[in-house]
Amino acid sequence: MDKTKKPLGIVSMVYEDYDLLERWYNYYGAQVGPENLFVYSHGNDPKHREIAKDASVMNVPRDPQMVKFDRRRWTMLSAFTSGMLQFYNWFLTTDIDELVVVDPDVAPGLVPYLEQTYPDLRTAPPSISPFALNIVHVPEEEPDPIERGKPVLASRRFYAPSRVYSKPILVRQPVMFGPGAHRNNLGPRTLSDDLYLVHLKYFDVDEMTDRAMRQTRLLEQMDSGADTPAHVWSKTLEDYQKIRANHTLGPEDITLPEIRRKMARRQKQKFTDQYIWGQFANTQLYQIPKRFSQLV
Repeated sequence: MDKTKKPLGIVSMVYEDYDLLERWYNYYGAQVGPENLFVYSHGNDPKHREIAKDASVMNVPRDPQMVKFDRRRWTMLSAFTSGMLQFYNWFLTTDIDELVVVDPDVAPGLVPYLEQTYPDLRTAPPSISPFALNIVHVPEEEPDPIERGKPVLASRRFYAPSRVYSKPILVRQPVMFGPGAHRNNLGPRTLSDDLYLVHLKYFDVDEMTDRAMRQTRLLEQMDSGADTPAHVWSKTLEDYQKIRANHTLGPEDITLPEIRRKMARRQKQKFTDQYIWGQFANTQLYQIPKRFSQLV
């Protein structure tokens, strides 16, 4: 790595979502130091500064109708990420419910992993996609509530593998992300063998329902011409029910070689220099190995 730069910086944008911000801040702060975290507070919420007290918290003015919100948001985050690569070797751009972890059998944290895996950035891929673990709460198997300050994976181990959330969000070159950072303009993708994106959208039925209701109220304020996140938010509970109805409980496994092969083999260019993972069929909820239980 370039010794004149910090190893890794991380950015997210948040509206309310105080519990998720606290978990995001505590996890990533322990990984890279809070001084290397950047939080855009949508609407300049003072609670965000209270929670992420040692991070750089920046105001983004909030338009209640959220006209062209997703386009504006990801154009801004792309520009910020690209600019910060003048001072960081790698930059990670996440949603507030996304926690990227490294297999503890491989490295003790994100920075050691990057240092040992990509010691020469000239041969490193321009962006890396962590393999996505869509955490799915199965109340009959995991009845305990999520406790503040305790790891999620200690009480939530079921997940659905997701090609959509295996996003190319860890970058070392200037970037333009597509909506939601589900794609970027850095060419063919590299799927990590050891990095995982823990997605907390469905990690607890009660918290998910509360968040979905808040998002529904936001949708009611949005301009009729607003961008696609409105449709995604409106389907949270429906999508969760579909997963539960169509998936059986499977074994402990995080490697899933055939799924990974299909994603990579069927990768295709959808837009100019922007690629998407190939589809795969899956009807199981797998379990995350216990060695991950204290990570997030």
